[in-house]
Amino acid sequence: MTTKPVGVVIAAGGLGTRVSGWSPFLPKEFRPVGGRPGLVHVLDEAAATEAGRAVVVHHPYYTPFVDWTRQVLAPGALSRYEELAKQPVASPTERLRVDFIAQQGRYADITSALNGSQHLRSGNVCLLFSDNVDPSHSALSDLIAAASPHTPAVLASPFDVQSASSHGVVICAGTGPLRTMTGLVEKPDPVHARQLENEHGPDNLRLLLGRVCLTPGLLHYLSASSRRTATEPRLSLALAAYARRHRVDVVTKSGSRMIDLGAPESGQTTERLRVPGAQAAERTYGT
Repeated sequence: MTTKPVGVVIAAGGLGTRVSGWSPFLPKEFRPVGGRPGLVHVLDEAAATEAGRAVVVHHPYYTPFVDWTRQVLAPGALSRYEELAKQPVASPTERLRVDFIAQQGRYADITSALNGSQHLRSGNVCLLFSDNVDPSHSALSDLIAAASPHTPAVLASPFDVQSASSHGVVICAGTGPLRTMTGLVEKPDPVHARQLENEHGPDNLRLLLGRVCLTPGLLHYLSASSRRTATEPRLSLALAAYARRHRVDVVTKSGSRMIDLGAPESGQTTERLRVPGAQAAERTYGT
């Protein structure tokens, strides 16, 4: 995608069921990374694309928190805080217009994508999953730089059999950093992951990273497919079905580490999530 996207859709429609011990009281997007809410990092990443507009599609349950967030992100809000607190604060970028809308429809990431694109009134948008934080704020920009404006694309990392069970595993064709999707397996167990590695070879497998470039054709397909299924439609599986007849590019970002804000605390403690620079709490997670 050689030009900047029209807008960015930030999917925040989940309830944090994997961390249900605390998520009923606080949206997982507010979980701190390097001393700042994860959502602020996500907005910084969206702003780095120079898209100009972003819409956060949130679960209606968290509307009271969103009202507060909207106020904090209003122009001049942090300057007012600095004045009252008599101390400087780190301000998120102000060059991004951010709208918040409650998700309408079935509980699913496809619903967030469709709600967000309809709000932006554009078919050329990028989708960013709010519970996947990139501390470098560069993941979405890297995807946009490598993707075609007329071809759907996903960002992925090289295959790691140990991490496959928490990702969508993409089966790729082609060579080089830009591949095409030929299939996808959602979060295979360790035995299945090994089978995929043996069958296709690790170089032909990738792990989804929660960043997608959406085209009008793909959005139309997602809308139609979500109406046909009685279960909650998953974006990753819909992408795999779309890729059977249409090209979907896979952009590889080596060395990329996403922080999963919805990861259970076993093996990933809250204290580690507070480490400045976010070098701890490194668990990758796909769409």
